[in-house]
Order: sequence, then structure tokens, then C-alpha cells
Amino acid sequence: MSQNWLRHFELQLLDDKGQGIALSDFKVTFTIDWFKGASPRVAEVKIYNLKPDTAHKIMGDEFSKIRLIAGYEGPQTIYPEETVGVEVRINPDDNVGQKYDRNYGLIFSGDIRIAIAGRDATPDTWVLVQAIDGHEAISYATVSSTLSKGHCVRDLYQALLKGLEPYSIIKGVEPVFPTTIFPRGRTLHGKVATYLDEVKKLCHADWQIVDGRLDFLSAASPAHAAIVLNSQSGLISLPQRTTNTGVNAKCLINPNIRVNGLVHLDQSSLYLQKLSEEDIGAVADAPGRIQTIDKKSDGNRTLNVKTPPASVAADGIYEVCGITTVGDTRGNDWHMSLICQARGSSDYNEKSRKGKASS
Repeated sequence: MSQNWLRHFELQLLDDKGQGIALSDFKVTFTIDWFKGASPRVAEVKIYNLKPDTAHKIMGDEFSKIRLIAGYEGPQTIYPEETVGVEVRINPDDNVGQKYDRNYGLIFSGDIRIAIAGRDATPDTWVLVQAIDGHEAISYATVSSTLSKGHCVRDLYQALLKGLEPYSIIKGVEPVFPTTIFPRGRTLHGKVATYLDEVKKLCHADWQIVDGRLDFLSAASPAHAAIVLNSQSGLISLPQRTTNTGVNAKCLINPNIRVNGLVHLDQSSLYLQKLSEEDIGAVADAPGRIQTIDKKSDGNRTLNVKTPPASVAADGIYEVCGITTVGDTRGNDWHMSLICQARGSSDYNEKSRKGKASS
């Protein structure tokens, strides 16, 4: 198991050719929001005390993309004397941040939408960069093609991938395609995102463009296997069962935890958000105290109230529905706030989440 020791951070600003600058040693604060569904990841990155020339370049059109890499270096390895100075061949395709007890990786890659300059009450100046992952592809990718009679959903999927190629979006996790054969041909002409929503309905899987990949993910194909979250692996405080926004947990930055992935939480560590007066006073199915009941729909457990809190997973496995990552390279913030739901349940409510975020 990797150890959360010594923060690792990299900030890269790139042009359309992949060339650019690294600003990893500056004071940087960042917030990244990533939620289940087709809505893209959004990042706000504030870089402090840049030289005027560098700030002007960021404010201009020189850079179009931003990348953030974060996590932990892990314990410092002590190498035997005979290995010092010995050449070691490294494969450029290796995930260096996940070896030798390290745990860092790419947490955001997106298109820069705007850069704003400002100054705090202190002498510190800053440039705020706001970016969206896959914005160009989601907003502007189009498809113009014809599918012959006898085509299937996979054929539609392949046509949409070709429409994403000009934006350097490649195939990620494929959906499970139905066996339906369509007797008539059809013409495709319009935004790729519109047709991706059609594939979503046909395949019963959510799509997202993340880190330059098109992924279709569902309960049958999570983004990753369950990652154990406890005090030793980076869990901060106790997870909370809420109403409409699932189970909320906080942990140290871990690039391996992704939306539509799974985490394992200790059932005994979950605590319940207080119930509303309406739920406390409502007439229950039986007199006496409010009781815990088994949900017939998915086998998880909840309370017999009008608006039940998030379910407790029967096996301790929860699906990650949302992640807000917050960091400060010179401060204390270095964590991820997770919105989860018991695997197989439908506790997560996108409308309620957006309503609370805007209030």
C-alpha cells in the first residue's frame, strides 16, 4: 500500500502543439469539480506571484490547455551502495507515479476557457485560470455520416469516435452493446454529444470525456475496483449519510479514485445526518422508534421515513458519484470530498446536488 508522505505537485500550461511551461514551484491553489453524468470536469487554478511577462502570456492566447498532477511521493527509498550511479532503463509508458510506494498522477487535463489577473489584500498577485475537461470536443465536435440498413449500435459508436478524432479524443472504456439490428439506414448530421446521449440510453451507461478519452461506465463496468478508505489509507474524519446527496466522505488526494469507481468504507464509521422535523414527526409504518429496514430493490439498508437518508451498503462497497478536489501548495488543503452511494442504489440525486451548490 502506498504511503501518504511528501506531497507531489506539477502544473503544466501547454499550447496546441503540446509545448509549454511548468509552474510547479509556485504557490498554487486549485478546486476541481467532477460529477457523474455527461457534465465535464471543471477546474479553477490560481497561480501566485508570477513575473509580469509570464502572467501576460497566460492571459493571452499562447496556452490552450492545463494539466495538474498531484498526490504523494511516498517514503524516501534508501538504495544499497552498489546500486548508486548504476544506469536504470525506464519505459516511457510506465506510470511512474504509481511505483515504489508513490501515489501521484494526473488529476485534471482540460481546455483553458479564461484567465483573470488580480491581487489579494496582501502584496500577493495572482492569475486565475478556469478550465473545462473536453470542452472543445463536447461543444464543437460534429458527425456527418450515413449508416446502412442492418447497422447496430456499435456502428453508431464507431462513427462518433471518428467525429471526435479532430479533438484528439480516443476510445476509452466501451459500453456493453445491445444486439439490436436496425432494419433501416440513417443519416447522422449534428453534434457528437447529442448522439452520445442516444448511445447512453441504448447501452444503459453514462458517458464522459476525461483525460482525452471517451468512457462509457455503468454499474456493470465501474471505473476501478473498490479502493479501501480508512485512517491508514487517507480517510479524513467519518463518512456521513445525508439526504439526497448520498454518503459524503473526505480523504487525502488520491488520483486513483475516480467518478464511477468504487470505494470500500467501514460500515461502523458511518454516521447519520440529523433528520428533518418533517421526517421525525411523520407517521411511520409501525409505532415506536424509527427503524432500519432492508430495501427490497437493491438489498441495502435505510430508515423507514418519508425522505430516507443514503443507504448503507450491505457489503461496504460504494460507488463514487462526485469528487471535489481542493489543494493549496503552501497551505493545509490537500483533500478530495467524495459523494458516494451504496452500490446498486439510486440515492444520488443530481438535481439536489446542483440545487445545494447554487444556494
